[in-house]
Amino acid sequence: MDALKILVVDDEEAIRDLTCHWVKQAGHHIVAEATNGIEAVEFACAHHPDAIIMDIKMPEMGGIEAAN
Repeated sequence: MDALKILVVDDEEAIRDLTCHWVKQAGHHIVAEATNGIEAVEFACAHHPDAIIMDIKMPEMGGIEAAN
């Protein structure tokens, strides 16, 4: 399986770091990290990830709203 380009979105730095660690361990590539849904939408448009791992509850814009 080819490595996927992943966008990781979470407002908690420790969770982002842990998620990125496991994604990299699985052989995939982190294209960007975002701290809220607004950044997630911006980074998704800029980086065209294959998948997004995103928290639901975040300040400014949550994951569900960003996914819409």
